[in-house]
Amino acid sequence: MSDELSEEILKELKKINEKLDILNEPKGLSTPMKIIAFFVIGPMVALLLTGLFYFVM
Repeated sequence: MSDELSEEILKELKKINEKLDILNEPKGLSTPMKIIAFFVIGPMVALLLTGLFYFVM
């Protein structure tokens, strides 16, 4: 009985550990952040690069 109980406890601990691993996985950018990056940061970088090429030539 004690071995069965230990095995059951071990199974439950493994399940909890797997759930914690899933919660701790790094996540990518959210959709609103992707939109901001595309429409705000992208044009700013393009303008900066255009300005640098203008002054170099």
